[in-house]
Amino acid sequence: MRKTIAIWACTLLAVFAGHAWAQSTSNYCCEGYAFFGRRTSTPGTNVGGAGGDIFIYKGLAVGGDVGTTLGNPDNRITIGSGDVSYHFASRNARLKVEPFLAIGWSYLAGQIKTAIEYPFNPGNDRTGPNFSAGLAFWPTKRVGALLEVRDYRFFVSYGALENVIPGGDFVEFRIAFTVR
Repeated sequence: MRKTIAIWACTLLAVFAGHAWAQSTSNYCCEGYAFFGRRTSTPGTNVGGAGGDIFIYKGLAVGGDVGTTLGNPDNRITIGSGDVSYHFASRNARLKVEPFLAIGWSYLAGQIKTAIEYPFNPGNDRTGPNFSAGLAFWPTKRVGALLEVRDYRFFVSYGALENVIPGGDFVEFRIAFTVR
């Protein structure tokens, strides 16, 4: 729980601290978003969360987000991610569509309840890389929508049960409300 609170606090601080800097230029220094999505993992497939990106050079940005399952309290899975992304529209406010690619590292903390004990069970916490691609649509200068597909690759080995038990490899589809 403390890790989740710390990640949320850092994300919000980064988004709001950069907001004042973005006021004085036509290019924006940061973007923040709140998302809802769907995971392809077994328990708790709906997910909600928040995150943001801070631009460090042209379209190159660093960012992070936190998402947790919604609607299934017995199998709560929370994922925090730190990412490096490239926004191809170079954060120009005049462009209405902004494609991006991202790669990062994720930490999964879960309360995965299974009926039996599996051999070589690594526990509930896992880490691994993530890869994502998406489009941000900006109908107004500061408010937009974001569509993203993210692929998680968590290091876990259950042998023959690899794709049956949650927490291995899965994909997340997101739609978000975003501001810059």
